[in-house]
Amino acid sequence: MRIGFIGAGKHAQCIHIPNYQLMPGVELACLVDIDAGLAAQVAKQFNIPKTYTTHTDMIKNEKLDAVVMVMGAIPTAEKMLIDLMDAKIPVITEKPIAGSVPSAERIVAHWKKTGSTLFVGYHKRCDPASMWAKSEIERFTGSGELGPMKYARVHISLAGDWIANGYSHAMKGTIVPPPDPRPESDFTGMSKEARQKFGPFAGAHSHQLDLMRYLLGAPYHVKYVDPTGVLLAVESEKGVPGVFEFSPYNSTKDWREQGLVCFEKGYVKVDLPAPLAMNLAGKAELFRDNGGTSIPASTMPVFPSKSAMFSVAECFLAALRGEKTPLCTPQEALEALIVARDWATKLHP
Repeated sequence: MRIGFIGAGKHAQCIHIPNYQLMPGVELACLVDIDAGLAAQVAKQFNIPKTYTTHTDMIKNEKLDAVVMVMGAIPTAEKMLIDLMDAKIPVITEKPIAGSVPSAERIVAHWKKTGSTLFVGYHKRCDPASMWAKSEIERFTGSGELGPMKYARVHISLAGDWIANGYSHAMKGTIVPPPDPRPESDFTGMSKEARQKFGPFAGAHSHQLDLMRYLLGAPYHVKYVDPTGVLLAVESEKGVPGVFEFSPYNSTKDWREQGLVCFEKGYVKVDLPAPLAMNLAGKAELFRDNGGTSIPASTMPVFPSKSAMFSVAECFLAALRGEKTPLCTPQEALEALIVARDWATKLHP
């Protein structure tokens, strides 16, 4: 598979490009970045034969099987996604899918119109522990063995070291991209304070918002926002209550992130590592009320030493081959942005 990359920054250099370089049957075909000097350095390091300064030149000159887009949620990224979908090139893009709900809605509408392949890189879905937990949740939901689903919780301390020294060998560019303001119409009806809160919250916490969606297996909506911003209460479309705990304490020397789904007679729990920790999977636990039987009350599987970032690359290639994967669809990514917007507007009407 010939893979192109858009974005030559530290995240591309230290995470995405090295992971795809390790995949069998993959050719790193080209790299796009507005900073031609940085693109040339990165391409040399990873033996990427061609570089471009615009995505349109890449589309015009390359025959690609897929594109990995490592861009922030700016208006330019929306245009790139639209152009790639028009060119029928499968894409996986960084989270969040857009910088506003209307922008995400435009992307989703175009995705549906063109029938393109587009995924959003919420890598926590692809952590081996998360995938195991999801399969157990689906099994118990279907069998009823543990009774009905009763509750869900996602806990995060964003004060932690999410980089885990993952950027230590990144090369720096010399060009500062020009301002790319989002149109005011994308925030109609939002107060100034809500808008200021929305962007950072959607960028920082959209992984957790999507993790809740993934574990529940259903959309959910906001029920209550604590005025301090620590607690967010939600309810799934199936009536299951859930809560988020956003940095109720600091833990600056490590990373604390958990997901919990409770049934009447047990629970499934995941503990996830720092996002950029290399070769490290999460941990998972299944607890059941065994009712005095010989069935073990607790199960804690052991997973291979594989990071979620590596696994998401594997999942994208599997999706291109037509295999089922846990990757996030544009529609699900839009749902996360809607929750972020509702959080911000309830916090600052």
